[in-house]
Amino acid sequence: MKRVLVTGASGFLGRALVPALAGRGFEVHGVARSARPAIADVTWHAADLLTEAGRVQALSALRPTHLVHLAWEARPGRYREDPVNRLWAQASIELLARARACGTSRILGIGSCLEYGPQTGLCDERTSQCRPTTLYGQAKLSAAEAYIAAGAAWGRVFFPFGPHEPEARLIPSLIRHLRAGQSFDCSHGGQLRDFVYVEDLAQMIVAVLDSDLTGAVNLGSGEPRSLRSVIEHVADRLEARHLIRFGAIAATGVDAEPIIAADVRRLRSVTVDVPVIGFEQGAARDLAWWIDRMSGKA
Repeated sequence: MKRVLVTGASGFLGRALVPALAGRGFEVHGVARSARPAIADVTWHAADLLTEAGRVQALSALRPTHLVHLAWEARPGRYREDPVNRLWAQASIELLARARACGTSRILGIGSCLEYGPQTGLCDERTSQCRPTTLYGQAKLSAAEAYIAAGAAWGRVFFPFGPHEPEARLIPSLIRHLRAGQSFDCSHGGQLRDFVYVEDLAQMIVAVLDSDLTGAVNLGSGEPRSLRSVIEHVADRLEARHLIRFGAIAATGVDAEPIIAADVRRLRSVTVDVPVIGFEQGAARDLAWWIDRMSGKA
């Protein structure tokens, strides 16, 4: 039996990952600090991974064959420079050591495209120099180096979107404003980003976990899109393009980077048929889910 422990299983990515793992034949176990969310196909364990006792509790009794480490600080407007990033980096490295000591044979840590820092083209795991400009990116890279040195896999996530995404992020915020008939202020929108629907991302994670790939692996669509095109795509389906105010906000820091997108050649070696849903269909599903949620139906 393939027994996988998923940290962060109750979060945005975790909610999509659990059914994908169950569908691939994994016995899924999740870690939560306190309340256990109503998510099917997962057995919950209470533990605080920022403490040594929590890490021991999560791994020693269960002794999973596989580990997917998602848990980290990720709240919009806070996570990029939050000092807790340093604690998560250290906890992640210690979780890796504990998992190895417990006999976990396959380990996949989940990182971020922000580990790369400024680039002039697609981010390539093998050739792109990592020069992160945020504390979050620096802390993720520190954990990545430990996982890679230990022979584990490390997935660098690009720009996921879909149901259960934090409401302060771009697409949910855009939908909320336009549905209310409010103008939406944004930057010029020329920046290129790699958007990936969360269910496709979950399938990518499962494929990498169930493979023998080690080292860094980009988890993205490999299809850069301008922020302007993404915003206009959603606005057109709400017949509200007139409410968009491009250039009303100055882009700064990471948000001003001209391109953050993935070279996915390594990923394609294990995910030939992913993405299955893709951007357009994913955007339609996402829009329908948020409309239901905002109407009190979800």
